[in-house]
Amino acid sequence: MSNYIYQPLKNATEDIRLLKLTFDIRQALGRANVNPLVGQLKNYSLPLTTLSRSQRMLRVALLPSFKALSYVWGNPARTHEITIDDKRLGITENLHKALRDIQKDAIGDVYVWADAICICQDDLTERSAQILLMREIYHAAANVSIWLGSPTEEGRRCLEFIADLTGVYGPEKSDMVPSEESKFEEIFAKGLFIPTDGIMRAGFGFGQSLVEIADVMDSDVRDDKSEMLLDPDAILSLHHDTIQTLVEWKPHSRHFKTVQDEDFVFIANLIDQELIQSCTWFERMWVVQELGASDNASILGYGKSMDWESILRAVYFLNYSLEAPVNNIRKLTGLEKIRQSYNNGKRHPLRDLIRECRYRNATDPRDKIFSLLGIMGDKMNTFLMPDYTKSVSEVYANATFHFIEQSGSLDPLCGWQSLGRWEQLPSWIPDYSLNQDLAASPLVPIDGRESIFTASGHDHRSKYMALDQQELKHFWTHLPTSGLCIDAIAMLSDPLPEDVPFGSIEHMWHSTISSSGGLLDGFTKDVQSYLEDISSVVSMYSKYWNSLDQFSKQLRPVSIKSPSTARLPKSSKSTDSLSKHSQSTDQLASSSSPTGKPSLSFEPKKWDSFLHAIYILDAYLQSLLCGRISTTERLTRDDIQKFMSLSLPADITDPERESFLAKVCNALVAGMTRRCMAVTEQGYIGAIPQEAQQGDLICVLFGCSVPVVLRKRIGGEYLFIGECYLHGFMDSEAIVFQVKGEFQVQKFVLC
Repeated sequence: MSNYIYQPLKNATEDIRLLKLTFDIRQALGRANVNPLVGQLKNYSLPLTTLSRSQRMLRVALLPSFKALSYVWGNPARTHEITIDDKRLGITENLHKALRDIQKDAIGDVYVWADAICICQDDLTERSAQILLMREIYHAAANVSIWLGSPTEEGRRCLEFIADLTGVYGPEKSDMVPSEESKFEEIFAKGLFIPTDGIMRAGFGFGQSLVEIADVMDSDVRDDKSEMLLDPDAILSLHHDTIQTLVEWKPHSRHFKTVQDEDFVFIANLIDQELIQSCTWFERMWVVQELGASDNASILGYGKSMDWESILRAVYFLNYSLEAPVNNIRKLTGLEKIRQSYNNGKRHPLRDLIRECRYRNATDPRDKIFSLLGIMGDKMNTFLMPDYTKSVSEVYANATFHFIEQSGSLDPLCGWQSLGRWEQLPSWIPDYSLNQDLAASPLVPIDGRESIFTASGHDHRSKYMALDQQELKHFWTHLPTSGLCIDAIAMLSDPLPEDVPFGSIEHMWHSTISSSGGLLDGFTKDVQSYLEDISSVVSMYSKYWNSLDQFSKQLRPVSIKSPSTARLPKSSKSTDSLSKHSQSTDQLASSSSPTGKPSLSFEPKKWDSFLHAIYILDAYLQSLLCGRISTTERLTRDDIQKFMSLSLPADITDPERESFLAKVCNALVAGMTRRCMAVTEQGYIGAIPQEAQQGDLICVLFGCSVPVVLRKRIGGEYLFIGECYLHGFMDSEAIVFQVKGEFQVQKFVLC
C-alpha cells in the first residue's frame, strides 16, 4: 500500500479537511482483535464569522456534524497507521489511541477533526494559514472531545466518583475488559447500530445546525462584536463569577448519598494527581484555544465520555464545599474563565493570555504565541501574523514589539522568567516558552492596570516612542532606548533557591547590608540594632507562614480562622520605636519628594548621619517588600507601623489581623523570592534580579515605570537583565535630577 499524499486545499484560509472515521463494530463491542483504522478525508468550507449571514448559512448547511479532537501529541514518532482513501498515513501512538476511543464511543461512522491528520504538517504555508482557523473549527464542532490519555484504574475510580456525584453517565465497570468473541453478537449489534446511528446523526445534525444557525444570526463570538477585556476589575469580576457559579453548585441528595462514605480528601488528591497533575493535556498550550472556543466539550476515555462541566462541578464541590483540597484547581479555573468569556463575546488581551498560560508547554516554542491568536482580543496585525518560516526569536520579538506599541511603554519587557532562557534570544525579548510561575513577582502591572510606580515620570518621558516599523523589519534583534543611568551595583547578596523561606532570604540580605558599612555613611550601632529588630519580626512572620499548609495559605486572605496565629509573639518595644522612626522618615521625605510621595531620594552621602541612618532603615525595610503591600498598593507609613507592632495573643482571633498577616507574608514572599539585596556605589539600597552582577548599571529608561538593570557590552550595546526596586528612585526622582542637570540623557541600545 502506498503512502497518502495530501492534495492542496482550494483555500487554506477558509477550507478544512474532515476525517470520516469508519465505524468498527469489534471496537464498539470491546473485542481484543479490532480492525485497522480506516477513514476518508473530505474538504469543507467553514462558516467563518467574517462572512455574511447568507454565506455562513450556506456553509452551515453543507458542513456535517463533527467532533474536534483535543489531545497531546506525545512522542512525535509516527509508529502507527491509518488507512486514508486506501493509502497509508503514519500517525502517533496517542492519536491512534484517541481515535480508537472515539470509535468505541460511536455507534456509526463519525466525522473528526484532528490536527495531525487534517492539516498537512509538512506544508508550512498551510500550517500557518490553518492556525487562524483553529478557533473557528473548535467553535463549529458539535463536540470538542478531550482525550486525557490512556486509561488507568485510578483514573477510572476518579471518573466513577464524578459520575456518581453529578449523576451523569460515566464509565462502566466492564469497559476495560474485552468481551468474548461472538459473530452473532457482531451481526446483531451492527444491524442495530447502523440504523440507530442514522437516526441519531440526523437528529443530532439537525440540532447542531440549529445551534449554528442561531450563531450565524446573533454571534457573540464575531470579532467585530466581541469586547476586549481591558478593565482589570471587569476581568476579576468575570473570574469571580466563573468561580462563584461553580462554588455554589451542590449535588442532588440522592447522588451525594452514593459517595458519602468516600474519603473526600483522598479522592480529591487522587483526582488532582490522576486527572490534572499527571495529565499532560492540562500542560499543553493548544488546549486553551481548543476548549476556550468550544460550545460543548467532553472528556473522552474509558470507552465513555463525560461532559466538561461535570468535572468542574465535582472538583469545586470537593475543594470549596467539602474543603478537600484539589491543589491544581487553578488549571481548570483558568480554562473555564477563558471559555466562558469567549462564548459571551469577551476577549482577553494576548498579554493576559500568555500570563494565564505561563506554565503550559508547546512542542514548537512559536506556539506559545500562535496558539492564542484565535481567542485574543488584540486586533491582528503584521507583528502577530503566524508564520512558521520565521525563527522563534523573530516570532517572540514581533510579539514584544506588539506589546510595546500597544502600551506605549517598555513595561512589557519586565516581569518575565529569565533563568534558563534560550541563549540565542536577545536579552530584551522575554522567553515566552519558560514557565513564568518561576519568575520573580513582577514589579510592573500585568493585568492592564496603571503602574503603582512612576520611575520615568508623568510627561513624555513616561512613554516609549522610538518604534520604527520599517527599521524593525531589518534590525529586529536590537531595541533602541534612552534614559538615565543612576548608579552601578557595588555589592549584592548571594542568590538562594526559590523554596527557601523568606526569613532565610532576609537573613542573607541582613548580612549583606551589615557588611556594606563602607558604602553606607551613618551605619551606627543603633542602625544595626534596628536592623536586627526588623530581622526578628520578619523571622516570626516567616515561621508563622511556614507553619501553614498550602491550602490554608490560599484561604488565608479571605480571613479563615486559624489557631496557628497564636505562635506569633508580640513585637518588642524596640520595634515600636522603629515604627516611630519610620513615621518621621515619611515626614522628612514628603517635603522633598518631587511627587509628594513618601520617599528619600536625594544623594545620601550629602546627608547628615541621622538622616542617612533613617534612609538605611527605611530603604532596607521597603526593599524587603519592594515598596508594596500588594501588587496594587504601595507600602505606607501605617502599614509599616502595623507590620512592626502587630501583636497576636493566643486567646484572641481577629479575622482582620489574620487577613493583614496573609497580606504581609505574601508581600514578603513577592518582594524577596528570586531577588538579591543590592547596595550601589553611591550608597543606594534596593532589590535586584538574581542574575545581576557587581558592576551592572541601574537605569531609568524612558517609557518604563520601574528602574532596570543593564550590563554594558564591549561594543557599547547593553544586555537587559531585568527590572528592580531601588529605594528613592521609584517616583520620578531621576527625572528631577535630570531637570536639575545632575543626570544626563543617554542612549541604550538593547541587544
